[in-house]
Amino acid sequence: MKDKKPFKPAKGKGGKASLLTIGGVVAAIGLIYVFSSLYFNLPRSAPEPPRRRTSEVPRRRDSDASRPVASKPKSADRKRDVLGVPLEEDPNGVVESDDSKRRSSEWTSLPRSLPECIKAQEELMTIPVHWPGFHALCIETMAETHMSVLLHRRSGQRIRQPEVADVDPSPPSSLRAEGLRFPGDTPRPQMLIDGLIEQLKAKLLQHEFQPVDNMISTSAYDFPPNPWALFTQVGNPVLSDEDLRSLGPGAALYLYTGGQFIWPGVRIGHKTRVPIPITHGTEGESGLTHKIVEMTTMSLRPTVMVLSGFLTEAECAFIKDYAKSRMVPSGLAMMDSSGDSKDVRTSTQTFMERSGSAQIRALEERAHNLTRLPYDNGENIQVVRYEKGQKYGAHRDFFNPNDYHKQPAMLRSVEYGARNRLATVFWYLQSVSESGESGPNGPGGETFFPRALNAEGREYNPWNGDHEDCYRGLYVPPVRGNAVLFYSMVPDGRLDERALHGGCRPRLDNVEKWGANQWIWNHPHRKTHSGTYPRKVDSQAKRAAAAQAAAAGKPGCVDQDPENCAAWAASGECEKNAAYMAEACKASCGKC
Repeated sequence: MKDKKPFKPAKGKGGKASLLTIGGVVAAIGLIYVFSSLYFNLPRSAPEPPRRRTSEVPRRRDSDASRPVASKPKSADRKRDVLGVPLEEDPNGVVESDDSKRRSSEWTSLPRSLPECIKAQEELMTIPVHWPGFHALCIETMAETHMSVLLHRRSGQRIRQPEVADVDPSPPSSLRAEGLRFPGDTPRPQMLIDGLIEQLKAKLLQHEFQPVDNMISTSAYDFPPNPWALFTQVGNPVLSDEDLRSLGPGAALYLYTGGQFIWPGVRIGHKTRVPIPITHGTEGESGLTHKIVEMTTMSLRPTVMVLSGFLTEAECAFIKDYAKSRMVPSGLAMMDSSGDSKDVRTSTQTFMERSGSAQIRALEERAHNLTRLPYDNGENIQVVRYEKGQKYGAHRDFFNPNDYHKQPAMLRSVEYGARNRLATVFWYLQSVSESGESGPNGPGGETFFPRALNAEGREYNPWNGDHEDCYRGLYVPPVRGNAVLFYSMVPDGRLDERALHGGCRPRLDNVEKWGANQWIWNHPHRKTHSGTYPRKVDSQAKRAAAAQAAAAGKPGCVDQDPENCAAWAASGECEKNAAYMAEACKASCGKC
């Protein structure tokens, strides 16, 4: 075999020069790569893709948690919040930015006056009831790399009793947030929105999620906390630096430490006019109009609002026609301590198929547009009918994890306390009385809230444990086309036991009460909260030991369910479910 001749460049002008040029370019590229690798501390074998500023492109929402994502960094390298909980990060490290939202009239028409914002902040932060987890902020200054917000004097203070007069004249305090810095080894700069949330947590966290009153229920389980979230005063999420800058100085920001927007009641009798986009037909069909709905605040705890003219006559008729042939006896979700339920709910019901038609989808979206909660968080519309004498005793729409210690499936469903029904929109499809008369001597059919608080922050009449006493507290008469919106949580994501409510019996012959409701959760099911979480056993053990010590020397003074009685007693069940607890948990309730 002949030896191969070495490769020789083609003869001609510029041959040597071309090779020198190519070699120089290759050497230059190599040097650039080496220095950039050293500067950014990137592995040379697999350099990271270039990252854009986090405020320029959309990020993955919680509702997208089921979508496949690229593998995440090791636990030790992951960014964590002030609680030490790893933060969910998009592979591209991006946060949402929505130009169409910022161009909408609902956004551009927001007031931007610092004196007016401070005035509204004072009213919102001094309501006569506990509403933990809500903070009204005012944007003071805004620059490219920093901003400041004004916090009310009650933000960051220990919870005080609402009946204690607030005589502190101190003005709002300023909180500065920084952006565009390099936290730790992360090559991506921290955005201004991230810096603001971090500063708010540093200032407020020590006084959040603390015991407030026995009508705000805290889960007995240690679950990952929900993310804090900022919104405009009409419920638009504030997610990016562009959102903050387009709001600018003088604009209001609402912080919810439970992560979801709740319409503030402001005061009893306050009217809020809400523009709701109304979609006609299914996705992709053109045509978008707005319906102005007037909401009147009936209660601050629970937050209850009556909506005038939420449905048209035709929509009421459509829902009734859909349901008439499908009605079945109403059911109940049974708690660990539930007794005989046969007389709790005597109405009939059916459910509409989720997004089952263009008309159903439009009704569902109207409820979500009203509450500003994502469509994925909603359940099927329920339709109910109450004939003469039928009723639904006082109950709660949420599923308190402290009532389901023996039901693992339910605990997983509510993520051990992180997830639950947040809002209920109940629509009245038929008036029980055309005159609008209501009350003990009226035709009945009202929706009642026996533990609602009045304008002074007190119960209208002290609770007597009667789950059928319709007129002890607040009651809302059924008027065709109207709706009532109420919340089962307070802004920090804990459950509001004052959301106890029921349906009164219609009392007239040949008159029925027809209604429909949409339950909306605070969050969808999330992979980040899919584990099994332990109970807060230390405090429970102390309570159990104290109960056993108190019961010493008293024959028969024992709990039938020692494992759960202490937790039930701690969550207030001795008062809320007195008959059962006095028999089954007499030691924990001190009934010996």
